[in-house]
Formats: sequence, structure tokens, C-alpha cells
Amino acid sequence: MSNEKQFNYLNFFYGFGAFIILLAAMFKFLGWHYANTIFVIGICIEACVFLISAFEWGDDKRGYNWEKVFPQLDENNPTQLEITQGTAEVSQLHQVQQIMETVVTLNSSVTELNNATQKLTKSVSMMEKNYEIVSESTQKYQEEIDSLRTKISSANDRLKEFEKFNYTKEN
Repeated sequence: MSNEKQFNYLNFFYGFGAFIILLAAMFKFLGWHYANTIFVIGICIEACVFLISAFEWGDDKRGYNWEKVFPQLDENNPTQLEITQGTAEVSQLHQVQQIMETVVTLNSSVTELNNATQKLTKSVSMMEKNYEIVSESTQKYQEEIDSLRTKISSANDRLKEFEKFNYTKEN
């Protein structure tokens, strides 16, 4: 492959025609004179370039050597094929070892997660029991308050009767 750069005339005229068409579009949008003429010139240049490019026969100067990237494609080098097979086996063995390490790590993570879930379940169960005890205590407390309210109300009524009795006795 050569790194020489060559000027591509066809590519130049593609760009030049596109430039003229865009310039004509700007003239058209702004309402300037000669917009139609410039637009026709640009379209003609583009049409000529497309016509010429239709007959352009290029040869692929870039001959890629895929054997350098993928040595297993080289049929003329059997030793390279053997080395590649050995390398592939080592690579596969390494991948299997990595998978096994990942499985072991995953197993320990799942075990830890299971233990944490069991502890959480026990904690929730204890909270439920404590909630029931607090609910029962609150219910008993409410009943005691209601009973006390009734007794105080009854005592107030008797006190009022006693005051009426004393008031009528004094008069």
C-alpha cells in the first residue's frame, strides 16, 4: 500500500456542484436575483459528475492481507495453524477457568444473600411479634383509660348531687 495522496478531480466536482446548489438555495431563500440560473448550473454540474462516475472503473488498489490479522487463514503455513490451534486451546482453557472463578464467586454471593435474607426474615418476624404485643398493650391501656373516664364521670355526678344536697340543707 502506498501512502501517496492524489487529487481526486471527480470528488472535487462533487463538492463544487453541491456548493453551487447550496449557494442557489440561499439565493432562493433570500429572494436574490439569479437564484434560478445558479441552481440550474449546480444541477448540471452534479448531473455531469454523476454521469462520469457511472462509467468510472476503479481497481481496488488496497489488497488487504487478512492472513496477517488472522493467521489461521494462511493455508500455506501449517505450523502457524498448529500454533494457532494450541493458542486457541490455551485461550479456551483460560476462559473456562475464568468462568469457573465467576461461578464460585457467584455461589458465595448467593450464599451471603441467602443468609442476609434469612436474618431479615427473622427480624421482620420479631417486629411483627413486638407489634402485636404493643397493639395488645395499647388496647388494654385504652380500655383502662375508658374505664377511668367512666369512673371519673360517675364521681363527678355524685359530687354534684352531694353539693345540691348540701346547698338545700343550708337553705
